[in-house]
Amino acid sequence: MNDFDLLEIANNICITANSKLAERHISVTYKWILIDEDGRGKKMELSPVEQINRTIVYTIHSLKDDSIYIQLREYIENIESIQNMLSCYGDYYGVQPDKIVYRLMESAFLLSERCFDPTRLINALERLIAIINSGLHDIVLIGRLHGVRLESELIEIESDISLIQLDKQAINERQPLITELGTSPTILDYSDSNVEIIIKEQYPISLGYNNMNWQNDLRYKLENTIKSIKLYRHGRFHVDPIRFHSNLIGEMGVNRPAPKFTTDKVVLSTDDIDDLKKAFSIVKNISGDNVLERSFSRFLIGLNEGIPEEQIVDFVIAWESLLQTVNGNSNKAELLYRFSLNGAAILCAVDDNREFTEAMTFMKEVYNIRSTIVHGGDSNSINKNLKNFSFDNLGDLNNELAKLYRNTIFWLSEIEKKERPYHKSFGWELLLRK
Repeated sequence: MNDFDLLEIANNICITANSKLAERHISVTYKWILIDEDGRGKKMELSPVEQINRTIVYTIHSLKDDSIYIQLREYIENIESIQNMLSCYGDYYGVQPDKIVYRLMESAFLLSERCFDPTRLINALERLIAIINSGLHDIVLIGRLHGVRLESELIEIESDISLIQLDKQAINERQPLITELGTSPTILDYSDSNVEIIIKEQYPISLGYNNMNWQNDLRYKLENTIKSIKLYRHGRFHVDPIRFHSNLIGEMGVNRPAPKFTTDKVVLSTDDIDDLKKAFSIVKNISGDNVLERSFSRFLIGLNEGIPEEQIVDFVIAWESLLQTVNGNSNKAELLYRFSLNGAAILCAVDDNREFTEAMTFMKEVYNIRSTIVHGGDSNSINKNLKNFSFDNLGDLNNELAKLYRNTIFWLSEIEKKERPYHKSFGWELLLRK
């Protein structure tokens, strides 16, 4: 077969598909769309949505027994580059001729005209062959980030990792259908979030699709992106849904973590780009320091805690990992002393708002509150501790502890690993002298 055959096949299969499409009823469902929002709130409307994509799927599947469909599939099977690809992947469904025909027909659909277009089909096949011949394909992770609002169109954390601002039209396009997850509990309004995380990477086609290294790689970068935002700003952030897309085989699955609600509204803009990049660099390299990695891991656990008493315990453990020398013979008094002394030394290095004795008292009282909670103390005991250093509630204290911890991590990251006080010989003592 030659290009003239392809043009004839493309014309005929699109004519057949358009005929079948005209016979189908397009069902309607609903979703909440954002009409307007301002400082006083937002106006939403339950809007009808034609399920045209479902109709397209049914139409394409209805072609499978038609001779013109078989001709297109045979044409594809005889393309050398596709034969080579099939020999690599065996029976992997995503690259089988039937799946390729489906994606080509899907690409051929012209939404504005409600029809399948042969020129679009041929162009899609040419793009597919070019990707195969290049030996590389782009895989993109797209995750909707909740708890953050973006005030700039783009924040590029690295060349392959970006935060993208969604306008109102894009937000409404992505609003979930009320029937999308059946009777499963779900969030039907994502309009409070206007951010998507886009992570794009090229992988050799020769790796195959049963090899999940690409997915592990992209998920690792996503986790580091979230961690870097948490290191930079205080809040509870989560990603839902997470989609994977390949320019070779199309959609590669959607992951929907358990639905969560968040009232946090951290705002990011172009002014935050440099600090976010720095935070990402810290997170990416933190595994090179086991002390810092262990401490930061506990800090992240604390950030996800909704109970203030549990959160301060996690935060103090994160601090302990940095401040206390591991010594099986240490007693409670020595641990408290080391926590408050080393804590004061490092706080004075990163935060000049407290004098040394004030910083030492602060860290001592924090440790005492942690001990009160761990040993079953009542709320009156905790409130008494809080009054010792003028905090109204545990939530405020936790916010202050988190802020100081972030400042400390940024400060430590500027110091060569072997020179950090918990690694250097007499490191804490030398820091005290400063």
